[in-house]
Amino acid sequence: MVQYVDLWRLVRHTPLSSTPDVLSWRWTASATYSASSCYKALFFGACEDPYWRLTWRPWAPLRAMFFLWLAMQDRCWTAERLARHGLPHEDTCALCDQELESMHHLLMACSFSRQVWHEVLGWARMAVDLPSEDTPFQTWWSSCIDRSPAPVRKGLSSLIILTAWWLWKHRNACIFDRATPSLTLVSDTIKDEARLWEKAGAKGLLNIIPGE
Repeated sequence: MVQYVDLWRLVRHTPLSSTPDVLSWRWTASATYSASSCYKALFFGACEDPYWRLTWRPWAPLRAMFFLWLAMQDRCWTAERLARHGLPHEDTCALCDQELESMHHLLMACSFSRQVWHEVLGWARMAVDLPSEDTPFQTWWSSCIDRSPAPVRKGLSSLIILTAWWLWKHRNACIFDRATPSLTLVSDTIKDEARLWEKAGAKGLLNIIPGE
């Protein structure tokens, strides 16, 4: 049997307080509203990416930074991810033709990519360790920045974003346009793009790239 509640009777028998209502803001110790505490409340319970500064603080085109963000979330459609979802994929990396391609392999372990890193970092006179297949990309990137002098850090981050992005673009050209992997083409393109980025606003690159 369904029981109906007589709301009027319930309210009528509820004692009312003579104390006036008080509005309080739970996000500050003083219970007083502030715009800054409201902004912080929007992110309550959110998870922070420890490497977000690496991705979003350097100067780079938005599409390049967005690619790096996806890459570090393992959201790019590499052969390994395609295989994981049961989709058609290349059997081996399009750049080295040796191992199954994953984002870690493409950026850190691929023999072709490692040669590109060696060429680009040497051209920029950066005394940093080359990527290692035993180290996650973001860990290596963070270590490079931490161990570099402050005046070159922004430029180095921009150069790392640029190099990783062009490795991905060259990989796509090899898969979709049937281009042949070319160390010279990629390295020269990255160097030319670095100079264009510097003219477009990446002033930090001026501290590390050699003159023409």
